[in-house]
Amino acid sequence: MKLVFASNNKHKLEEVRAILTGHEVLSLNDIGFVTDIDETGDTLEANSLIKARAVADFITAQALSVEGIFSDDTGLEIDALQGQPGVHTARWAGEPANDANNRRKALTLLQGQTNRSARFRTVITLIRGEQVQQVEGRVEGVIATQESGNGGFGYDPLFMPEGYDKTFAELPAEVKNSISHRARAMQALCKVIDG
Repeated sequence: MKLVFASNNKHKLEEVRAILTGHEVLSLNDIGFVTDIDETGDTLEANSLIKARAVADFITAQALSVEGIFSDDTGLEIDALQGQPGVHTARWAGEPANDANNRRKALTLLQGQTNRSARFRTVITLIRGEQVQQVEGRVEGVIATQESGNGGFGYDPLFMPEGYDKTFAELPAEVKNSISHRARAMQALCKVIDG
């Protein structure tokens, strides 16, 4: 199946292509979509839908032949911070959006906190024709007291998934890709696509 993933994030594309091996996954660059999509929703579900609809409208206008469009929105929810950064995960520390600044903000706000529990949630919206479906993947864990590891991206050097004593950034990519929020959302997506 030929699918368009509403992203140009190379890290996300690598993860998604590694999981959806039986399908051709095109990026926004691959279809010539260069417009910035304003993610104005106040939930992960809303932003995921906004992205998918924008790309679906473009594909219809360009008369491109694809079987489906999917988009994701991911948020880190830290319990001691009332679910922050949540929908603002990517740009939490302000512009310019910067992973290192985001991680620094998390560590600063959590200084002295004993409750470091958090979760990553990914919501994927799939549009095929008139059909719109959403699936979710989540992974529980804790925020480490300092950055550790060189792998992954974003908050990976801070997030220790439940059942592991290493951060996402310390785990081998194949392990992270099998247990991550995005992997779980992608597995749910696979069931919908191949159902």
